[in-house]
Amino acid sequence: MKKILWFSRHPLTREQDRDLRRIYGEHTIMHVNQTIQHAVELINEIRYCDVIAIVAPLHLEQEFLENAGNKPVIFCRTKRMPGYMNKPEFIFDGWYQIKRMDIVIQKL
Repeated sequence: MKKILWFSRHPLTREQDRDLRRIYGEHTIMHVNQTIQHAVELINEIRYCDVIAIVAPLHLEQEFLENAGNKPVIFCRTKRMPGYMNKPEFIFDGWYQIKRMDIVIQKL
């Protein structure tokens, strides 16, 4: 059974969890909902889990990727759709693995 670290302010939706089961089979979720400055703050959780699933800013995504070793670092996409009373609705649109991050910046 796979152990999946879920770093997000929100719990997994049923659709997200169902799709993780399709991809990884039976699994357990370790949900971490806290503010961190660096991914290394969760190094014990990263080492314990088999898959790292995150919702994080780019610099943290990069750090999770660097600290995960050969473990997959994944994130999910959502589509923003108009909902009832003009309140946006977010529809799950799949899991994606981060293979590499190249960020090039230039001071303006």
